[in-house]
Amino acid sequence: MTWSKWFVAPALTSIFFLLGVLTLYWFMTNKIIQYLERQHKHVNVPKVRTIIGLIYMTLLLLITQTSVNGTPDRWVFTNFEIFAIAFVSYFLMLQIRLWQLLAATVIFMLINGSLFDWLPWAFAIVYIGFYFTLKQVRHHQHHTWRDLSDYAITTLGFSTILWGITTIRFHLPLATAGWEILFSFLLLIIMYFYVDSLFDSASTLARLTYTTNFDDLTQVRNYFAFKNDFNDSFHDAQAQHESLTLMLFDIDHFKHVNDTYGHLTGDYVLHNVAALITQQLAAIDPDLRLYRTGGEEFTIIFNHFTTEQARTHVDAIAQAVKDNHFHHSGQDIEISLSVGVTQLKVSDENQLDLYRRADQNLYFSKRNGRDRVTIA
Repeated sequence: MTWSKWFVAPALTSIFFLLGVLTLYWFMTNKIIQYLERQHKHVNVPKVRTIIGLIYMTLLLLITQTSVNGTPDRWVFTNFEIFAIAFVSYFLMLQIRLWQLLAATVIFMLINGSLFDWLPWAFAIVYIGFYFTLKQVRHHQHHTWRDLSDYAITTLGFSTILWGITTIRFHLPLATAGWEILFSFLLLIIMYFYVDSLFDSASTLARLTYTTNFDDLTQVRNYFAFKNDFNDSFHDAQAQHESLTLMLFDIDHFKHVNDTYGHLTGDYVLHNVAALITQQLAAIDPDLRLYRTGGEEFTIIFNHFTTEQARTHVDAIAQAVKDNHFHHSGQDIEISLSVGVTQLKVSDENQLDLYRRADQNLYFSKRNGRDRVTIA
């Protein structure tokens, strides 16, 4: 049997299999994240990717091992087992405890009938050690090429030991074991660059998305995000005959704060007012969001709230800002809000009708003494 027939064809097949596994994982996670975001859910992207990755890899391991269980070739997926543990430990950085790994090992051995064989246990112990060692390697990253070197040395060392145990257990020729170790190393290096590029791309996209949708000073969503979310909320409320309330508010006499105390104090006020209200919204409903839609103007979309249902929260927000102690550069600063609130009406033809009414209520509050809430 020639080298090209014995090694190259399976190698190419396995590489494409590996890339397919990773690409499918990435596709599924992105689709799920996009779906959750469309549902206006608060999405912890790293947590979602981790949970999906753990479930995905566990199912793949069970399926692949079950497919060859009881056959003399059940060693053929050893490289996939090595690839899976590297993926969940180094790239997903899963926090799995030792007892959880041991429990999973026992269950896995019960499935494939190897619970009372010492060689599978030796493999499992090294496999678990591989997991914790790779986590330490990832935790102590230094420099790009140093990171690659540490990863490569660790994966090569453990792959060699794991394949050594597999060779003894299944009486494999040493030449076969040698090629498999080389191939395992090749797969793990390809995975390093491929997955690293995926995560770098995701990180770049996340930064761009954040810059596009969030205000840098206050760390709340900006006018661009408001337009998109308000458009979705308006059409959803109309289509489903749901309640929708809009709250617009200005920080009273903000120009006076800037002119009297300076722009740094003004930035402090904007940031801390936003932080205070964001904290309150999280306690009311985690799906509520604060938007900075102008210099000192903010907006809150109350999905599924009538004005009566939202009124208590609106009053509490305004009162909390008024009662809060704002202190900057040795100065005590009193802050209040002018607020305009309205809800969706049957006669509203588009979101501009709703927004314009809330804006008119806001300016009514400002023209009539400020520090007040106008609901109409």
